[in-house]
Amino acid sequence: MLGHLSIAAISALVLASSEPSTPGASVGAGNPYPVSNYKCDDGTHLAVRLLGDRASVSVNGATEVELPPMGSEGTTFSNGRQTLSIVQGKLSWGIGRAVPSACTGG
Repeated sequence: MLGHLSIAAISALVLASSEPSTPGASVGAGNPYPVSNYKCDDGTHLAVRLLGDRASVSVNGATEVELPPMGSEGTTFSNGRQTLSIVQGKLSWGIGRAVPSACTGG
C-alpha cells in the first residue's frame, strides 16, 4: 500500500512540473492585439491597439476610445473628432480640424 502511495505522489509531482508556465512575463503574450505606446510632437501620449477592423486608443492614460476605419485602405481611423493615421509606418494623431501631430514609439 505504501509503495502505491509513493508512486502516486511521484506521478503527481511529475505531472505538475510538466505543465507550461504562465506567459505573464512575456510582453503581449496571450493577447493577439498588444498595445503600442507613442509620444506625439504636441506632447500627447497614446496607447494604441490595432484590432484589425478598428483601432483602440487611450489618450494620456484616459479610457480607450474605439475608432472605426475610414476608407478602404485601413490606415486611417476616426470617429469624426479624433483621427489616427498610419502612412508608410509613421503614425499621426489629430483632434478635430487641427493639423495632425507626428508620433514616435511603437
